[in-house]
Amino acid sequence: MQFMNDEYYMAAALKLAHEAAADGETPVGAVVVRQDGFIAGKGRNRREKGRNALYHAEILAIDEACRTLGGWRLSGCTLYVTLEPCPMCAGAIINSRIDRVVFAAQDKVSGSAGSAVNLFETGLNYRPAVTAGVMQEESETLLKDFFSKLREERKMFRIKLIEVKTDVQIENTAVLADEIWHEWFPSILTGEQIDYMVEKFQSVGAITEQIASGGYTYYIIRKGNAYIGYTAIRPDDDGRLFLSKIYIKKEYRGNGYAKEVFEFLKKYCRENRLNAIWLTVNKHNDNSIAVYKKCGFSMIGEGVADIGNGFVMDDYYFQLDITG
Repeated sequence: MQFMNDEYYMAAALKLAHEAAADGETPVGAVVVRQDGFIAGKGRNRREKGRNALYHAEILAIDEACRTLGGWRLSGCTLYVTLEPCPMCAGAIINSRIDRVVFAAQDKVSGSAGSAVNLFETGLNYRPAVTAGVMQEESETLLKDFFSKLREERKMFRIKLIEVKTDVQIENTAVLADEIWHEWFPSILTGEQIDYMVEKFQSVGAITEQIASGGYTYYIIRKGNAYIGYTAIRPDDDGRLFLSKIYIKKEYRGNGYAKEVFEFLKKYCRENRLNAIWLTVNKHNDNSIAVYKKCGFSMIGEGVADIGNGFVMDDYYFQLDITG
């Protein structure tokens, strides 16, 4: 095994950074390389998906290298990372006794190898050698493109989807359901059927059961401090996403909020490798059918389902294929 040049190993770190960006994470990648050229550890930023403040690229690469090499001391190793280490990662580098740090782009906000502060020059018991700016342009371009896209996405969305997890959130969703169903469906369903369906499908108990064991995820739709609607989804084994519910309160309809929900769901499908969104809609629900068609859905079938108590759901099936 032969040790290659710095650009070779930084390219490996950049590949991991691109993978992070594709996964919706800040694009930072890192590799730990032994002095003979063996890549002992790899890491990419996983903080958002892992929901863990420690899941920086450097920490994960160091962790893997320690397990691969069988010890906490990484003397003789070089860490390559696409962005200047933060204070936490600089501390991990010091504690692991890494000989050398090579980074690409500077971090003027929290860079701890000389940009914001230099933790390697503070008189601590260990000081690695540092090389900055290797493939800097490539890393900066990747970061710039990622955050530019993120800003555009944030401008696009005027609403926020909050995943329903707590008992209070489930109760709030049930209240929304009761209100919206009774204002939306009287023109196409009897009051008796609306009451029955709300209790059967959208009560606190029903929603709790769907989330706990039915594979459903519910989201409350919030605009500012107001809860304006809710949606529910379920990934299916055939690679599609079932859109079980999407309801918006009467006073907020006609403002394009449903379209924003669909953009959120399309992004969800791409991140989870799902190829389509499908749903059922009452055959007489002309307004919803018009919205679905406007958002690119096409009818793929129809059916009648017995829901008990002498009631049926006579629905069309619509689908939106996910590409790109």
